Amino acid sequence: MEKPYVLVPGTPAAAGARMKTFYASEEKGSSSICTMTHWHEEAECITVLCGSLDFQVNESVITLHEKDTLLVLPGTIHRNITEPEGTSIIRILVNQTLLTSDPDIRTRFIHPLLENRLSDYLYVPAGSEGADRLQFLIRDIEKTEREASPYSRLKVIALLHFLLYDFCLLFPPERKSASLPSPSDRAVQKDMVEYIKRNYADKITLDDIASAGKVSRSKCCSLFKIYMGSSPIDYVNEYRLGVSRTLLEYQDTPIADIAFACGFTSQSYFSKLFSRSFHMTPKEFRASRRTG
Repeated sequence: MEKPYVLVPGTPAAAGARMKTFYASEEKGSSSICTMTHWHEEAECITVLCGSLDFQVNESVITLHEKDTLLVLPGTIHRNITEPEGTSIIRILVNQTLLTSDPDIRTRFIHPLLENRLSDYLYVPAGSEGADRLQFLIRDIEKTEREASPYSRLKVIALLHFLLYDFCLLFPPERKSASLPSPSDRAVQKDMVEYIKRNYADKITLDDIASAGKVSRSKCCSLFKIYMGSSPIDYVNEYRLGVSRTLLEYQDTPIADIAFACGFTSQSYFSKLFSRSFHMTPKEFRASRRTG
């Protein structure tokens, strides 16, 4: 029996999928929610409990260490790159709709902090002012989200406002009044990825992708290497595989039909790529999600 599906922002989505407005979880190594380069309208906060994490933010790569905290602002291109064995993080994604609707607070604090900025992220290194307090709050938010109490969501939203308060103290919004113009290359990259998201079920060529960004084939390949860490066609296959995971988990559609619905012309080729990426066959993946 098919079940409705709700996805974490940044996860490749099939038609009909609904995105969560809030996510909080401790992640260890390969359990990260999404390793594909992506962006979303949610703010994303990461704190490192132990180990280290190489994290891409637009054109830059930041290495986060134990007790570091990073707030990635909405619309920023980002991804996890490497997580050494033993690394553990807490990741929170929150949509602004969960925060207060008070117009004065939104105008004076929320919008300036998350939108009108001089940087694409806010970084609080271990040992700096407020670092321990931020990690304590983030741990409490993740713990509360796991609780079965009928009041847990109420407490989570209260804690999110404390987290917002602490970030405002560390990064006063009035000091962030100038907007950071988005470089044209980022806009082009987003246009090309959005084209892939809309057309993944159809045949897509390098020329199609480059045309979507109004750039040459070589420029297209260069931008994908910088922002997505792969070639344009490899990214197309990554996205298709991500969609297929969702369909395999939530629908009872035959695997061959899912392969074709995701743009693969051959079930055997789909199974080969799926096994290479996820270390199990599509059938094994579906079975693993139907048990427990």
